[in-house]
Formats: sequence, structure tokens, C-alpha cells
Amino acid sequence: MTACLCFVLQIPVQAKVLSLSDVLSNVFAKSPDLQASSVQVNIQRANSMQLDGALDMHYGASIGLSNESAPTTNPFAPTETNAAFISGQVVQPFENGSTLTGTLLYNRAELIYPASVIPAFQSTPNPQYQHQIDLIYRYPLVAGSGNPNYRYQKEASAEEEKAAQLRIALLKEQIAGQAIGMYAQFVLSDLSLKLAKDAVLRATQLLENQKKRESFGLVEKADRYQTEALLAARKLQLAQAKAEKRAAQTALNRLMYQEANTPLVVKFNSPKIQLQSVSQMLAKAESKRPVFQVLAAQYKAAEAQLSLAQTSDDYQLDLIGQVGTRALDGNAGTAFTKGFNPVHDRYIGISVEFSDVLDNKSSHAAVQKGVLALEGINIERRKALMDLQTEIATLLNDLHSAKITLKASKAQVKAEKKKYQAEMERYQKGRTPTSAVIQFEGDLRAAQLREAIQRVSLGLTEYKLALAVGELPELLGQTQGDVQ
Repeated sequence: MTACLCFVLQIPVQAKVLSLSDVLSNVFAKSPDLQASSVQVNIQRANSMQLDGALDMHYGASIGLSNESAPTTNPFAPTETNAAFISGQVVQPFENGSTLTGTLLYNRAELIYPASVIPAFQSTPNPQYQHQIDLIYRYPLVAGSGNPNYRYQKEASAEEEKAAQLRIALLKEQIAGQAIGMYAQFVLSDLSLKLAKDAVLRATQLLENQKKRESFGLVEKADRYQTEALLAARKLQLAQAKAEKRAAQTALNRLMYQEANTPLVVKFNSPKIQLQSVSQMLAKAESKRPVFQVLAAQYKAAEAQLSLAQTSDDYQLDLIGQVGTRALDGNAGTAFTKGFNPVHDRYIGISVEFSDVLDNKSSHAAVQKGVLALEGINIERRKALMDLQTEIATLLNDLHSAKITLKASKAQVKAEKKKYQAEMERYQKGRTPTSAVIQFEGDLRAAQLREAIQRVSLGLTEYKLALAVGELPELLGQTQGDVQ
């Protein structure tokens, strides 16, 4: 069972009491990197919406006038043509790859003849009005069947959007690793400060005792000089501890994007992680860590792109069906009305259209790129697994060593306290020199500092292991999305 490491640091009442979960929440709420990643998710979502535009209906219209005058060798031919037209087109693509196109053309043409051409030899009706409506349905039989361009791009876009969202979780995981280190450093700096204060107090008490004994002639000045030197050394260590704590406080505050001198109290609880074998932890991490989820989404997106590239090598074979009406009259209204009547003036046709690219090097290169992209993702995944396996094995070994070392450190501190107290009793009775007391006080301080380092190191290792396995969010009592 993992031991619980609890420290509540004593600093001013105004200080904020923060758990690691609170620290991460503050960082996540203000991190510009996370905000930038969220923008990338929205951009990818917009790209996906843009693909939906492939099924949008397209329409257009045009209107125009023209006058044509050209020389002719035929004395009965018109010398000038005045024309006016209006046309429109609507194109509706479908998800299966087919398209339906509707066109409308309505025009007026007037022929101008030389004065020498009698009306009997002129074209009639003049001016003439034409009205034409067509519906054309194109269905791809091979290339484009099922609309692979839309379908695979849509699938790839959805996976890329998922990967973009998971990259936010990946970035949060990286921030969590950084926060854990700064968090532990702040705890250690505060413990070091406490130990430095205790050491100064012991040296001060020893010096006061020395002065009293010196006044009675029980010790020499040299003994007092030794104690004064000890006190000076402990005060220097206290100043260094204060500086280290200020630096750790500044780093942790800036990580949370708040004023550097904001006073802090942190509640440092070691996570109670369930220890398992390396293989079991590796399997758990593979299912929970965002790095593997990102790679899985990238792999699916690459598969969709490869499928799209493979379809680009297909030949084009389209079935085309067309129906329409034709109307010609000398009256504008009559011609327009007849254009909607398919009984007499109509057009019906069906055709097959074939095309292909000889050798299609572009398609072959695209397929090769797709295959290499999948291979690259597989290599990256294998590397991530091997790196994680090494990390978990190292952390488990560090955790085992830290527990043993902490147990030994606690025993040493207990022994050093007894040794120092016993030596002080002997010193007060004049049975031991000052140098021995100073040496034993130094031994006690060194043992206490080692124990503090080992306690924090054990907690830090447990947090790192929880992060590596992907269990940190649950252990902190947060949702997967909040921490990852």
C-alpha cells in the first residue's frame, strides 16, 4: 500500500491553500497554449464543415445582347443578326457521386436582310424565339461511384478534428508533468526552510548556553567561537533556503499566470496508485494516454486518405441520361409557354462517357505516400510504447528505491536525534567538547534534510508514475478531460 505523504506549509493567513488539482485547474484556465490548441480544433471543425459544401446546390444565370454583321457571298443571306438571350443553370451533387443539372435557355434572334431580298425569300418567323429546358443526370459507374472524394475526405477530417481535440489533452498532460515538478520543488523548499530555522534555533540555544558557561569560566573563548561560527553557517543556510523558496514560489505562481509574490500554501498528498507489473501498466497506459489516442486518430485519417488515393487510379465511366424540351415560335409568349410542354417538342437521350489517364503517375505516387504515412504512424506508435515501457520500469524501480531509502532515512533521523540529545546532556555536564556537539548537530541537520528530500522524492515519483500510466486525472478526483 502506498504511503501517504501530507504536508501543509505554514505561511501567512492570506495565502491560498492549493492542491495539485487546484494548480492544474488554474493553469488550464489561463494557458495561452491551450487556448491556441482550442482554436486549432475550431479551425479543423470549420474544415469539416467546408467539405459539406461539396453537396451544396450551385446555380447561376446570364443575360446578354449581341449584334453580328458579317459579309456574305449569298445575295439572299442576312447581313446582320440581332440577338438577346437569358439562361440559367442549377447543379445539385448527391452523396452517391451523381449530379443532376438543370438548364434553361430563352433567346430572341432577328435577321436583317438586304432591301433587295423580298419577304418570300426571308426566314420565317423573324424574329424568332427559342426556349430550351434540359435535365441531365450523370451517374459514375467506376471512378467517383459512391462519391469517395467526399466520403473519405469527410472521414479523414473527422479523425483529424478528433486528433486536434486529443492534442489538447496531450498538452494538458505535458503541463501536468511540469506542474508536478514545480509543486514538489516548492514543498521541498519550504521543508528546507523549516529545517534551516530549526538549525538556527539549535545553534542560538547552544550559543546562549556557551556564553553562560563562559561567564563561569567553564569553557574557553575558543568554544564560543566555534558555536558562533556554527550559528553564522546556519544563518547563511537559512538565507539560502529563503531564496530557494522565493524562487520556487515565483515559478509556481507564474506557472499559474498570477503575481510572482502571491503567498502560497500547498497541500501535497501522494497519490495512492495501484502497483502492477510493467506489462499491465503499459496496457493501461495504452488505453488511457492521449498520445496513443492521437496516433490512433491519425492512423484512421491516413487510412481514409489512402483509400481516396487508391480510388483516384480508377478509370472514368459515367452513365448520362438527358431529357428536355425544345420550342421555336415567332411569338415570345407562345415560345416560352411551349418550352414547358414536352408532348411535341422534346429531347431524350442516354449515353456512356469513358476517360482514363495513361500510366497515372500522380495517382501511384499518392498511393505510395499514403502507405508510407501509415508506416510512419506505426513506427511512431512502437517508439512511444518502447519509451513508455522504459519510463514505467524506471519509475517502478525509483519508487521501490525511494521507499527503502525513506524508511532508512527516518530511522537515521530518529537515531541522530537521540545521539544529539545524549551528547547535549553530556556537554552540559562538561563531559564532551563543543566540537563534538557541533558535529552531532550537523549530522542531525543532514539526516533531516535527506529525509525531507526522500519524502518529497517518493511523492514526486508516485505522481510521475500516475501520469505515465494515465491515472492522474482519476487520482486527483477530476474528469479525464479536465486533466488530460
